[in-house]
Order: sequence, then C-alpha cells, then structure tokens
Amino acid sequence: MEKRKSDLKDFLKKVKDLRGFGDMNSYQVVKDYKHLAEDEPDEKLNVIIEDFSNPQTYKEGKDKLIRKVERKLRDL
Repeated sequence: MEKRKSDLKDFLKKVKDLRGFGDMNSYQVVKDYKHLAEDEPDEKLNVIIEDFSNPQTYKEGKDKLIRKVERKLRDL
C-alpha cells in the first residue's frame, strides 16, 4: 500500500506541474494515470483524455483529475 501511495503522490505532483493545454507532458500524465487507475472504468478514463485534449476543458479536466487522485490518497 505504501508503494501505491507513493506512486499516487508522485503522479499528483506531475499533474499539478502541468503548465496548460498543449503541455507535451499532458499525454504522458494521462497514460500514467491509466496504469495507476486500476479500478477506473474505461469510460471515465476517456472523459479525462477528452478533457485534456480540448483547450476549453483542459483546466477543468486537470482540476477533476487532481481531486480524484487526492480522494484516492485519502482513501488509502
């Protein structure tokens, strides 16, 4: 469980460090989340990907992802 918590904390830092739409690291962050979100249904992952690929929804998608990861950390 400590490994998972550490991985989620590292991931959260990466998400918070994203600079905005067009940041090339956004693609990698979403890809990383697919590996960390074992219990996340594909539909929810696709919503995150869609949010990150649209300049109008990028910030909202990033904020949702941060809240989601913070909730997972609290639940551990």
